[in-house]
Amino acid sequence: MQGLFLISPWKPILMLLPFLGWAWVVSTIYDKDAARWYFKRKAWNLGHVAAGCAALVAMALSPSFWIGWPVLMLILAGDLVVYAMLRNKDDRVPEHHRWSFDLSKMRERSEQRKAAKVAKNVELGIRGPAGILRPPAKEAPEYQLRLTAESVLIDALDGRAARFEIRPVDQQHYGVVYTVDGVPQAGAQLPQRDGVELINFYKSAAGLDVQDVRRKQQGDFGVERAGGQIPVRVTTSGASGGLMLRGQFDPEGAVKLQLEELGLLPDQIEEMTRIIDEGQGIVLLGAPPFGGRTTTMYAILRSHDAYTTNVQTIELEPVGMIEGVRHNKFDPLEDGAEYSTTVRSILRRDPDVIAVAELPDAATAVEVTRADQERTRVYVGLKAENSLMAIQAFMKAVNDASAVGNALHGVVAQKLLRRLCTNCRVEYQPTPEMLKKLGVKPGTVNKLFRKGGQVLVKNKPDTCPMCQGSGYFGQEAVFEVFQIGREERAMIAKQDLVGLRSALQKKRLPSIQEAAIRKAIGGVTSVEEVARITATAQRKPPQQAKPTAAPAS
Repeated sequence: MQGLFLISPWKPILMLLPFLGWAWVVSTIYDKDAARWYFKRKAWNLGHVAAGCAALVAMALSPSFWIGWPVLMLILAGDLVVYAMLRNKDDRVPEHHRWSFDLSKMRERSEQRKAAKVAKNVELGIRGPAGILRPPAKEAPEYQLRLTAESVLIDALDGRAARFEIRPVDQQHYGVVYTVDGVPQAGAQLPQRDGVELINFYKSAAGLDVQDVRRKQQGDFGVERAGGQIPVRVTTSGASGGLMLRGQFDPEGAVKLQLEELGLLPDQIEEMTRIIDEGQGIVLLGAPPFGGRTTTMYAILRSHDAYTTNVQTIELEPVGMIEGVRHNKFDPLEDGAEYSTTVRSILRRDPDVIAVAELPDAATAVEVTRADQERTRVYVGLKAENSLMAIQAFMKAVNDASAVGNALHGVVAQKLLRRLCTNCRVEYQPTPEMLKKLGVKPGTVNKLFRKGGQVLVKNKPDTCPMCQGSGYFGQEAVFEVFQIGREERAMIAKQDLVGLRSALQKKRLPSIQEAAIRKAIGGVTSVEEVARITATAQRKPPQQAKPTAAPAS
């Protein structure tokens, strides 16, 4: 009987079929994919070979064919799945190039391909609240508008832009601006009529009112490309000289980071944890526009237990939803709507934690200081370059230093810097003079990195495919985090900003500049990028504030 098992003709065929299929996928798809995204091909190929050998050994050592064959299938399938999962998580693979195995999405893509046959040059699927936007016939007058709308989105996606804007340049032209790694880059210019039609196309795709050219509107649509869907949030409003539109890719994804993923240094995480655990008073969150403040605010709120405590926000436009947190949207168009009144109403409901996303006026600042500081933690977002400027801005808004000194329990400031592209960054040895300027002891740091932008392909320099020649890939935040204790609050109440600065320095926690320098020493960024983001902060030491009177009650 054992001899008959060994010579059974269909069992070797049944064993070889999955093995040959696995080998074809590895050699023709995975190997080329690894080369395209500059993965470690040799390491991956060795891993695939090891998986194949393990499958054959398991088959050979199995006491029964019907035990060994499923094991072989599991090992080979596991090898394919592991590569696909790690590939999709790698930063080098853009969102729209990631693989999807959702059957419903596959059917949608099939429908999209059928629709694209009507207009062969249409590359994207655009899905709004009303469903997929069918591409017009090639002869239709709307066809060229569709191609222009797609070209803007394709240029943004291929260029790794987080945002794009369409706005008037002069009386005759509209311009497209892409923001890549926090740096604006000029795109195409369009005649004024074409620019307005393009904005109206995106408004229509997002289900907005095309006829309303004054009121600020916000909506969403999805871009389907290469097996994935990227959400796009568009905001339109009237601007000087015409209409303006801002599009942001995957806004909810941008605010899903945990506290440990923000870029805080270890000692800053400890300080932030102390601030969060204290749970009292006001904590300022300062950052420049588009400086990542909302992402930090959401990460901090996730650190509070929203099921045992009452956690709320007040926002002009909630970016995402945090489970257990009540997001209150402020609508300025409602009759009698005032931001400060809304904040006061929420505070009267005795929340344990409230995040005031914006500080639009002095009245709101005053209402925040009137909260029950012992029972309520209030996070306040405002525009500021560093911690001291955030405190100064808040003091100016409240116009009562004593009230600020009594209420303030923490301040967090941040900026975003660009990360060096790890595929093309260039290593060099810093001079003692450079290290001295950075405040680093000579001899303690042997290497730094600067941006590259090129890689060797067949021993010839070529543009880096990962960063597309910019030398940078992605952004990371650098922080200042200070818990404000009794001593610091007394200085604030006395408006002693020079003494406050000295007291914060005694905590020996890194400033934004020092945190950025640590990132440069660690190879995350370049010295040039540190200088770029900290240049605006190189200002004179704070002066003694002029006495302010408490507002009349």
